[in-house]
Parts: sequence; structure tokens; C-alpha cells
Amino acid sequence: MKFSRACERFLEHCRLEKGLSDHTLRAYRIDLGEFGKSLREDPDLCEISPERLQAFLAHMRDARGLKPATAKRRFAALKVLFAYFERLEVIEDNPFHRFQLALRLGRRLPRNLSKGELGELTAGIMVSAAGRAQSGEAHKRSTVDLAIRLILVTGIRVGELCAIQITDIDLEDASIRIRGKGNRERRVFLVGEEICDGVASYLRARAARPLAREHTVFLVNARGGPAAPGYIRTLLKEKAAALGLPRRITPHMLRHTAATEYLEKGVDIRYVQRLLGHASIATTEIYAAATDEGLRRALMR
Repeated sequence: MKFSRACERFLEHCRLEKGLSDHTLRAYRIDLGEFGKSLREDPDLCEISPERLQAFLAHMRDARGLKPATAKRRFAALKVLFAYFERLEVIEDNPFHRFQLALRLGRRLPRNLSKGELGELTAGIMVSAAGRAQSGEAHKRSTVDLAIRLILVTGIRVGELCAIQITDIDLEDASIRIRGKGNRERRVFLVGEEICDGVASYLRARAARPLAREHTVFLVNARGGPAAPGYIRTLLKEKAAALGLPRRITPHMLRHTAATEYLEKGVDIRYVQRLLGHASIATTEIYAAATDEGLRRALMR
């Protein structure tokens, strides 16, 4: 089987059988495609050797100057692909059994908002007009404001936020069902009347938009169609610029901030793990390291 054909078959398996998100599938396609472009031809899968993998590593590190984290991600995609075809017995010799990825990764602490940035951002959130149709610009403002509040309260990913269906929301229970990575479901809680009122208000305003009623997703764009992660990122960037915040603010920074805030308040790390939807507590422990680093800086002032 040619490498290009193997990639398509693997991606189809990931989409249909593993149920991976479009975002993950795009990342896999890019990473596998980069390896494919490094090959002079389209070889059979069984012809790819550990030496070929080593040459790809040297190309990324020396010629491309890629960061170790990027190189590691590209090799992770390749490793999963070869393991898949080894299980199917398409290949007998998996080159990764004789290849060791030697990369030194520095420990990267998650980027979160400073106390000042968090205060300015939350102070700039408007109170949405309850239950009446809004202009396009007013709807954009209410969408980004609610997105900010939801991520800061629940710590959900922007992809998870945009995937929320109206039927996932239970205002009586003050909770939302979230479909996370690997189609794992969890519930997050809307702590406080303000966030519950914000969700209810958005639902009423949304119902007044004719095109929005054609869709089942919770967050919609100014035209009434489903709000995509890129749309939320753009609105957040514009919001931060309008408030005069010097840094570019991303949804993932809000997620990091939520995790850090909960840990600083003394919430058990296992609860934070469940809230964030981490499969391993080791991932959540990175946020604990971030709070330790913040303490160190505070003590040194």
C-alpha cells in the first residue's frame, strides 16, 4: 500500500471509527502530509525505514528549524498510523520499533490571563438584552461575552463550546452536557445565577433570530448559522483590542485561566481534572505548576 493511500485510509478510520474531531483530523492530515512531502516519491508503507524517519527528523530540526514540540507532534501522527497498519497486518516491520525520537522538550507552562487582564476583560462584558432580537453587532457582542463567561466558569475548550446543542443545556440543574475529546461526555456546572441568567437570555434572543431557529447548536453567528471556533477566536481578538489589552487573548488562555483560578481557590485537582475533561491527571498537574510559578513570582516582588 502506497503511503498516500495509507494516509487516506487511516484518516477515514479516525473519522468513522474513532470519531475524532475535524480539528484533530486536520492536524493529522497536515502532519502526515509534511512527511509525505519529504519523500522523493510515494513509496510503499513497508519501504519506509527507521533511516527515513531519522532523515525526516534531521530535515525538520536543521533545515526547517521547527520547535521540538512541533516535531514531536508530527512523529506522534506517524507513529499512530504505523501502529494501525501493523495491527491490520498490512506491514510486518514497524519502523518505529527501531527508531527513537531524541528530542528535548522544555516544560511549557500554560499561558493564562494576569489578574489585571482578567479584571479588565470581565468588567468589559455587557449585559445582554433579554428576549428581544438584536442587531448583528449587538449579537456579536452578546455571543463573545457569553463565550468568555462560559469558558471562565467551566474551563471548556472552544471546540466543545461551539458543539453545545440546545438540548445539552439543563437550566434547572444549572449544567451543560459536554462532548469532549474522543467523544467522552461530561457535565459542567453553571455556578451562580449570573451565568444561568446569561444563558437563558441568550436562548431567548437566539429564538428571535429566524435563521438561528433552523439549527440545533447553542451559539450562532451574526447570520444565524452555527458559530465556529474560528468565529469565537476572531470575536475574542476584537474584544481584547477594543478594551485596549496589550496581549492577544485566545479561548485557550481563558481555559488555562479557569483551571488556574480553581486551583488557587483550593479546588481539589481531581475535580479540576474532571472539569477540564483531561484523560490523565498529569495534564492537569501542569496547571498546578503554573500556580506554583505564580506564587514564586509574587514572593520575589
